[in-house]
Amino acid sequence: MPLNLKVLPHQLRHWALHCSLTALPSFGIALFMLQLWKLPAAIAAMLAAIATFIALYALITSLKGPLTDPGTLVARSLKLGTRIRTAISLISIPLLFTRMGGWTPDFWCGFLACSVTNAIGKKLGSHQELIRSGRGDFLPVYFTTILEGIIISFMLLMIAFFSLLILQRRQTRRSFPAAISR
Repeated sequence: MPLNLKVLPHQLRHWALHCSLTALPSFGIALFMLQLWKLPAAIAAMLAAIATFIALYALITSLKGPLTDPGTLVARSLKLGTRIRTAISLISIPLLFTRMGGWTPDFWCGFLACSVTNAIGKKLGSHQELIRSGRGDFLPVYFTTILEGIIISFMLLMIAFFSLLILQRRQTRRSFPAAISR
């Protein structure tokens, strides 16, 4: 599939905003709960991973096909999914400062990503956790952030899938009102 260069700048702006807002809760958890604010390499790794997702999402949604046509159900459901996921992230931010912080999706996605990274590190012979409070080199933090982004992307795809079902049903009702009422 060829790249639609006309929509690429718009997609870069869209995904830069969406990925940045979606990453805020996880970024806050990593900086303050894991105390990675003391480690410039860890901060650079997280920002690099976020930039990776921005570029990948922008490229994927700039390929000629149903995602570049805003009138298709697929594009509309992805747009709705990104709005819902962004709202979840923005609602999670204030919760991080309360006892409810451990109930946010970002906390559990990050916890899972850190656990997987540490388990892989153990399998590869590391005698200590690669990601823990106050410790995190560039590569493990980058890998963990990418892994967390994949988990969050899966959540986005599930939200978009259910949005697609709802939008499709709504469109069917508008298109065939007589057939549905029988």
